[in-house]
Amino acid sequence: YVLVEYSRKGLFQGSVIVAVLILSRLSCYFIDKQYDYYRRPWAYSSDPNKPLLVGKWKGAFTDPDQIDHSVWIEIFEPTTAEERMKRFAHNRVHTDHSSPTYFEGLALMESQGRRDSFELWGGLKKRDGHELHFQMRPLKDKHPPGFNLNECRGNWNGDAIDLNLTYSWFRPDGSSFYNSADPRFSAEGKMVMGRVK
Repeated sequence: YVLVEYSRKGLFQGSVIVAVLILSRLSCYFIDKQYDYYRRPWAYSSDPNKPLLVGKWKGAFTDPDQIDHSVWIEIFEPTTAEERMKRFAHNRVHTDHSSPTYFEGLALMESQGRRDSFELWGGLKKRDGHELHFQMRPLKDKHPPGFNLNECRGNWNGDAIDLNLTYSWFRPDGSSFYNSADPRFSAEGKMVMGRVK
């Protein structure tokens, strides 16, 4: 009887310890998520109707050679729910020390029947601000020949991103070239991107 009572007591204590560990991990997960609402209000919100910078966007621009380009970009969540859960499922929790203003994504550009894929990275001036900048580089191949986007700077406001553009010119072999005597090489452009819903 004493052994049975002892084993029940041990089983109960073990169950309590396991439950406490699980609850502490879950509470860390939710605290971390709440902290991200504060650190990255452009990426996370408890309000499902609040427009965020993360997501898909579409725009178009005309380069200095008067060639039209269509652009689609996707800005990723800094930490997905799955990644956050994995982080807190391990015995050792790794704290996220990355910049609260930095973002990454992908871009697709279409021009004259050609499609090119790019990786995208950039940031906001302030964690709770709207001034941003980003750049792109080809995912696999070299830069397409002609004028490519060098840097995009501007303002994000709700469902629109208003950008000022600078360009770099590339030869067919992928090397860049600049001619200070040609005004096209110092020309700037504009692009307004709208949210893709």
